[in-house]
Amino acid sequence: MRQKGKLMVGLIIIILVSNIVYTYISVGLELFVGLLSLLIGLLALWLGKQYDDISLQHQKLKITNEKVAEKLLLMNQKNKDYELLLNSLEGAIFSLDVRNNKIYFTKGAELIYGYSDKAFSQNINLWKELIHSDDYEKVEKYEKQLLQGNSSQVKFRINHPETGEKWLVKRANPLKSSDGTVIKVHGQIIDITKQIKLENELKQLAYHDELTDLPNRKSLDRHIEKALARSKRHNHNFTLMFIDLDDFKNVNDSMGHEAGDFLLKEVVIRIKQSIREEDLISRIGGDEFIVVLEETNLEEIEGIAERILENISLPYLINEQEVTISLSIGISMFPDDGETKETLIDHADKAMYFAKNNGKNNFKIYTSDLNDMEFKKVGHLEKWVEAIQNSKIFSW
Repeated sequence: MRQKGKLMVGLIIIILVSNIVYTYISVGLELFVGLLSLLIGLLALWLGKQYDDISLQHQKLKITNEKVAEKLLLMNQKNKDYELLLNSLEGAIFSLDVRNNKIYFTKGAELIYGYSDKAFSQNINLWKELIHSDDYEKVEKYEKQLLQGNSSQVKFRINHPETGEKWLVKRANPLKSSDGTVIKVHGQIIDITKQIKLENELKQLAYHDELTDLPNRKSLDRHIEKALARSKRHNHNFTLMFIDLDDFKNVNDSMGHEAGDFLLKEVVIRIKQSIREEDLISRIGGDEFIVVLEETNLEEIEGIAERILENISLPYLINEQEVTISLSIGISMFPDDGETKETLIDHADKAMYFAKNNGKNNFKIYTSDLNDMEFKKVGHLEKWVEAIQNSKIFSW
């Protein structure tokens, strides 16, 4: 390219010089023409060099631009790949610029919160505004830990504008400057609503009766232990009330299990209507229930037992047939009838069998003379201990 430029300029010079010489030779200006030709030749050489240098720089610049364009293309592709990777991760990835008060969310945030990244950019605190009121203080506590330079993880609920309540877990790590100041926070937010729902369902299966949705024997065992501890700590009464339906098996056998299930559900409704709101009722067997009552006296217990007997004995309409049943109730009270869970269960059990063996459809409060009586049926205490031991073996 450099030689090509010189030849082209040289050719122009020769033509120009020839014309000048031809023009002025007749007037005797040979010397002038020679000097002028020399100057023009030098100028031509300089112009040729400049042309070659510019051409070379142009070529280098072109190559550089091509390389830059190639790098930009590669960087754009990498950015797209990273963006696709971040958007493919579970939940939403976020980056908070503390100094500039800006936040960036991946597309997963729209699925979680119901708002786009643009909405979050316009309102940096939008995600906080959706936090359930009961969990807001907890989240604020963890946010302060982050700004103090500590990593955090917090589980909380939000009110989604369309789908309602959701459970989320937020994991975040702060990024500090050389002076220890938090300048950015990076993290991930994951929707754990399905997980929480599954956990609740498993707990429901583990601690509640499937038919009546009442606490089962395992759940009741825990409740009794806590209630007994409260009674000892605050020095107030604690009562166990065993309820056993009389002749329920006859209804179940003559009318079918569906009828029996319906009857049990109706019985539960009537027992709940007969006791106080704070009292707990549990189904511990096919037709057997326990009611736990705290801070009661003898007069209140007798009144509750009488209401249960009266309400349960009212007729039931099952498959257009009128059905009546009765029940037997045994009662033990802390501390008069025992100071341990096992003792109270055993004494309420004996009182219930006494009521059943003495006319049914009545209640009996435990007295010490019941210890001398023999019952053919296996007591609830033995069944209770066996059931609790089995639940511990198969618990997770």
